[in-house]
Amino acid sequence: MYPKVRFRGFDEPWKKVKLGRNVKRIRRKNKNLETNIPLTISAQFGLVDQRDFFGRVVASENLANYILLKRGEFAYNKSYSKEAPYGSIKRLEKYNEGALSTLYIAFTPENINSDFLKAFFDTTKWYSHIVQVSTESARNHGLLNISPQDFFEMSITIPKSDEQNNISRIYNLMNSLLSLQQRKLELEKQIFYALKTHIFAKDLFFNGQKDMIKYKLKDVSNMYQPETITATQMSTNGYKVFGANGYIGHYYNFNHKDDAITICARGASTGAVNFVPGPVWITGNSMVVDIDSKLINQLYFYYYLTTLNLKKYITGGAQPQLTKEILNGINVNLIPINIQIKVANILVLKLSNFLCK
Repeated sequence: MYPKVRFRGFDEPWKKVKLGRNVKRIRRKNKNLETNIPLTISAQFGLVDQRDFFGRVVASENLANYILLKRGEFAYNKSYSKEAPYGSIKRLEKYNEGALSTLYIAFTPENINSDFLKAFFDTTKWYSHIVQVSTESARNHGLLNISPQDFFEMSITIPKSDEQNNISRIYNLMNSLLSLQQRKLELEKQIFYALKTHIFAKDLFFNGQKDMIKYKLKDVSNMYQPETITATQMSTNGYKVFGANGYIGHYYNFNHKDDAITICARGASTGAVNFVPGPVWITGNSMVVDIDSKLINQLYFYYYLTTLNLKKYITGGAQPQLTKEILNGINVNLIPINIQIKVANILVLKLSNFLCK
C-alpha cells in the first residue's frame, strides 16, 4: 500500500500485518492489590476511574481478580453505544495503574509505535474487522461477542518505524492544538455568558435609563406548540426540521418562514431556549415564542430568556415538560426597544468576534 500523502523522503510501501503480531495480550492480575482504581472505558474520555465517571464503584467483585493495567497499555471495551457502535479501544494515560474487568481485552504494543497505534484506534479503520467477526445476532446485553483470538486477528497497515514516529509527532501536535483551541473556546463561552448575565442584571441600565417595565410573558408574546410530524414523514432533503432542542431531519415544507425563538417543552432538554433561523419546520416538542415586534427586539429577547432559569418551572416526573400556562405567568423585565437593539448588537458583535477567532 502506498499512501497518497507522505512525509518527504519516505517512499516504501506500508505493510499489512496482524495486530496480534505487534502487540502482547495482558493477562496479569491485580492479585496483590497494587492499585485500588477501578477503571472503565468511556468512548469520549478514555480509561477513567469508575468513581469519577459513574459517581460510584460498579465493580462487582474483588479488584484482586481484575486485570492490572499500567500507563501506556491498551484495552478494548466490547460494550457498544451510539457514539461507539463497535466498542472503544483506549490507552491508559491518566493514571500509572488501574484495575480493569476481565471482560475487557488488554494488550501492550510491541514492534509498533504506541502513539501511532493510538492514532489508528482513534479512527474507524478497525471497524470493518469487528463487523466481520461479530454479527448483530451475536450481540448480547450491550456487549459484542468477540473472542480475544478473533480480535487479535485484526489486520492493520503500518509503515516503517521512522515514518510511524513522524506520523505520531504530527498527530500529537494536532491533538495539543485542538485541546488548546477547545479550552480557549470554553473560556470565551464563559466570558460571553458573564457579559450577557451582567448586561441583564436588574441594576444595570443604558444611558441612564431607569424605566424598566415588568410584564408577564403572556403580555408580550403569544406562545404555541406547532404541529408535529412523524419520523416517517421526514426525508433526507428539503427544509430543516427542528425538534425539542436541535435539528432532527428534513421536510418538504416549512411552518415558520422567519426566524423564531423556541423553548424546549418536553424531554431531557426541557427549558432550553433556542434561536431557530427560518424557513424551518418546528415540531410540537418546542414552544414557539411569538413576540410583539413593536415592543421587543427578537435577538435581545432571545438572549434575555437564556439568562432565566426556566428549568425551575418544569413539571412532570418521568417525562419533564413545560406548559404554556406556566410559561405565560413568568415575569419578564423590559427596557425601551431602542436600548434593546443596542444590547443585542453588543452581544452579536461579541459572539461574532469569538467565533471568528
